[in-house]
Amino acid sequence: MATQAESGAGAAEKSRSACRHPLLFAVVMTAVAGYVDAVGFSQADKLYLSFMSGNSTRLGSALAQGDFSVLLLAGLVVLCFVGGAALGTLIMETVSRHRMVWVLVAEILLFATALALVLTGWGRLPLFLIAATMGMQNTAHQVVDGADIGKSFVTGTLFSFGQSLVRALLGRASARECADYALSWVAFICGVALGAVVVSGFGLVEAIAAVLAVLTLTAAGLRAGWL
Repeated sequence: MATQAESGAGAAEKSRSACRHPLLFAVVMTAVAGYVDAVGFSQADKLYLSFMSGNSTRLGSALAQGDFSVLLLAGLVVLCFVGGAALGTLIMETVSRHRMVWVLVAEILLFATALALVLTGWGRLPLFLIAATMGMQNTAHQVVDGADIGKSFVTGTLFSFGQSLVRALLGRASARECADYALSWVAFICGVALGAVVVSGFGLVEAIAAVLAVLTLTAAGLRAGWL
């Protein structure tokens, strides 16, 4: 009975968080993360807003060199990312319906606040809010064809891609799992390229506004049931 109850709870959990086209959703979210990383890299002293391994390396290097300005900046970005992850987890664990929609709504509010702060000249403060959205976004990742994708970092994706290649050769994984990991990495790279083009060609305001539009459309699609 306990096993059946747990199984039922797991099914309910899945139904609350699932979307109609999880691969498309995950690819969009990964592309957004790459896009945001490119924007942050150009605006935050070559720090990242979604890639915390790189920021941790910069933090350690700054500590060794006594560069306290970079140390403070990197530390704040990491702290905001962790805070965003905590907030996203709180939403996913406590909201009973449309949880991914509410995670995206929280992201949208933070991006809108960041855009307002940029327009009113608040320096780098908007970037900390965006780092929080990237931590939050990881809570809405998807498992598609056995591939865990849709996160804001790709080191684990590439590692899993390598693993899935071997498992596929051994008949223990599908070719689609390999393809999904590869697609996730390509989406991240394309997002980085697009973010670099937009922020250099148009500016930070336009770059943030574009993400805001994509997230709004994505949230609307999830809520309407066509994404």
